[in-house]
Amino acid sequence: MKNIDLKLVEKLADKMNENSLNEISIEKGDEKITLKREIKSQPVVHTQSAVVKKAAPVAKTAAVKKEKEIIKGNIIVAPTVGTFYSSPAPGEAPFVMVGDRIETGKIVCIIEAMKMMNEVTSNFNGKIVKIFVEDGTVVQKGDQLFVVE
Repeated sequence: MKNIDLKLVEKLADKMNENSLNEISIEKGDEKITLKREIKSQPVVHTQSAVVKKAAPVAKTAAVKKEKEIIKGNIIVAPTVGTFYSSPAPGEAPFVMVGDRIETGKIVCIIEAMKMMNEVTSNFNGKIVKIFVEDGTVVQKGDQLFVVE
């Protein structure tokens, strides 16, 4: 392809996200654009409780032990693949912090995918009791982001 139309690529990426597609292609003559999403075999489930594996502190000569921590509450998961941002812009206050009370529809973070900023909103009323992801971390669709109790 001689000249890649970035607006077309962005529109295709948007269609993939809107329709939860794993692959999308378009052909015109002998030119073809194909976008593919990396697929992880993780089920997306909203649950009332979740088991989270928590790593214990690592000693230089000791193996890492994992313990199970039971968390009660509703889980907000990533609706798409992208980079997790806890605030609207660098240097600004985060949308939510542990201990904040939120209502359904409240923006809790942004996930950037292909230069598109996707606002993630809560489906639950309650208090943020745990944040699983650090600012700037790449998340996959279905990754756990927050626990709302």
